[in-house]
Amino acid sequence: MSYIKELINIPDHVGRGDFVLRLSEGITDPEGTVRHYQVTPQLAECFDQALNLVKGALQGTGGRSTSKAAYLHGSFGSGKSHFMAILHLILSGNSHARSIPELANVIAKHSEWMEGRKFLMVPYHLMNAKNLESAILGGYADFIGRIHPEAPTPPVFLAEGLLANAEQLRENLGDAKFLEMLNKGKSGGTGGWGNISAAWDTEGYEKALGAPHNSEMCRRLVRDLVDTHFPAMKNTEEFVDLDDGLAVISAHAKELGYDTAVLFLDELILWLASYAADQIFISREGNKVVKLVESNRADRPVPLVSFIARQRDLRDLIGKQVAGAEKLAFSDVLSHHEGRFGVINLEDRNLPAIAGKRILLPKSDAAKAQMDAEFDRTKTIREETMKTLLTREANREDFRKLYPFSPALVETLVAVSSLLQRERTALKVMAMLLSEQKDTLRLGQIVPVGDLFDQVSQGDEAFSADMKVHFDNANRLYQQHL
Repeated sequence: MSYIKELINIPDHVGRGDFVLRLSEGITDPEGTVRHYQVTPQLAECFDQALNLVKGALQGTGGRSTSKAAYLHGSFGSGKSHFMAILHLILSGNSHARSIPELANVIAKHSEWMEGRKFLMVPYHLMNAKNLESAILGGYADFIGRIHPEAPTPPVFLAEGLLANAEQLRENLGDAKFLEMLNKGKSGGTGGWGNISAAWDTEGYEKALGAPHNSEMCRRLVRDLVDTHFPAMKNTEEFVDLDDGLAVISAHAKELGYDTAVLFLDELILWLASYAADQIFISREGNKVVKLVESNRADRPVPLVSFIARQRDLRDLIGKQVAGAEKLAFSDVLSHHEGRFGVINLEDRNLPAIAGKRILLPKSDAAKAQMDAEFDRTKTIREETMKTLLTREANREDFRKLYPFSPALVETLVAVSSLLQRERTALKVMAMLLSEQKDTLRLGQIVPVGDLFDQVSQGDEAFSADMKVHFDNANRLYQQHL
């Protein structure tokens, strides 16, 4: 009987970053990202939903554009980051992404309104952020500094201390020298950036100094002070209120000539989950999320469209240690949020097709025929055993795509791993199992579901204290009794 390694390519070693696609990496290697992506009919519907969201934000209601957001909801390993990368490439006009055969109808449907549009697409990495302001506003400032180094800095930094320091510096340098530095790079005209590049004089400076901090004049002054006198402010974590900052981002994107800003918040929920033990932080920052679509201000010149990857509901981050009334209040806030956010579901039924392409592709037609023939022999398995392996959700076709894994193993992997704080994906865990068993796993054998335990129980903390108790009990049972 042949070994499985003779029929499919099994790696000798699975590294830490294997099968984990980060959004920033996916958009820098378009060909590789597209080559490794498997589009199912259900995923094609998801791309249609996502593009409809962007279209709806641009067209708005009554001729007025409006900010929109959607949760990209999928279980552990469902490909949320990969989906965002492909969507990013589609909106940027990448020919590889727009030529995916399975997306031909979707691209044809949306090509007319996308034609000629400029999308400012901002990928985010939130994991070390202090709060949502530093994550979203600071992330935007950093991103603009990389892709538009010649553009004025977005004025998302707190004005109070900055303006006080500017006055002290003005007193030390004198008006002439201070304004000369403030006008560095300005010609007195528009400088190619509209009125945001107009030169400063004493009267204009003092007028901006006394203007409200959320006014256009004060914003422009803060921006130029950061660019000229206080560049170290770009590394600060002190930002304006998120609502004001999102208005600044919208205005800044408009000034740069974009029709909309698309924010890809790939790790927002995972970032919040890392603070699950701090219920005050969770409640405070979780309540801010709705500001992505619901603003107290009416000055967002271009709409903001946000895609938020989510593998668990924010309610799950509130443990049993929180009092009932407080937990209910937080749930009410989240219910308010969900009425304003769309949900794009990446379903688990996509996993067999994805695994079949990424890690279980036969080496040749002959290898595929040999595996097909052996799989046909599974018909002799007792019916109740087959039903258990298939679970309620899968069929024999799914089983064949996953062979030598079973739908039961994948369902267990998804269910258990979603309760852990981890970077590993379902594909990576499956590849690790194959790698460990490559010298013993033969054609005709099925990887036991129990083999998952060592993979999912070691090295990753449960995302809540409640769930940690269950994992500790399971590990104790396994080590001491089984």
